[in-house]
Amino acid sequence: MNESKVKYLIVGAYAVSLYAQPRATKDLDIFIKPDLANARAAFAALKKFGAPLGNLKPRDLIEPGKFFRMGVAPIMVDIFPEITGLDFDAAWKNREVAAVDGKNGLKANFISEEDLITAKIAVGRSQDLADVDALRTVKTGYKKTAKKRR
Repeated sequence: MNESKVKYLIVGAYAVSLYAQPRATKDLDIFIKPDLANARAAFAALKKFGAPLGNLKPRDLIEPGKFFRMGVAPIMVDIFPEITGLDFDAAWKNREVAAVDGKNGLKANFISEEDLITAKIAVGRSQDLADVDALRTVKTGYKKTAKKRR
């Protein structure tokens, strides 16, 4: 993704692990900027990686309400053009660039901790709210139970 200049953010459990404690997950969740130029860059990166694209077109990567999945549990990658509660451009400005492979100098774009909390509260599944609790515990030193916004 970096080599193809894709605007992306790592979200989900991998982002939680950056800010709090690691937790088990079946997938890597990636939020991409939902415009055609970025979709083309993401498509090129996936093709270079050897992803099973079949009849997929770049535009399909940014179709609202859909997402692209490759792999099988416990090793899957999900690519989303939208995340509940977030605007990509605002989240991009707040991103955290972090090393993911210190030996090779590989860095990745992660959603900011605050945007991650916002998105997880907006989605409101039990695992998302547990993640918010974990993030807040690390940040403040005490546990405050998260509740879904209504």
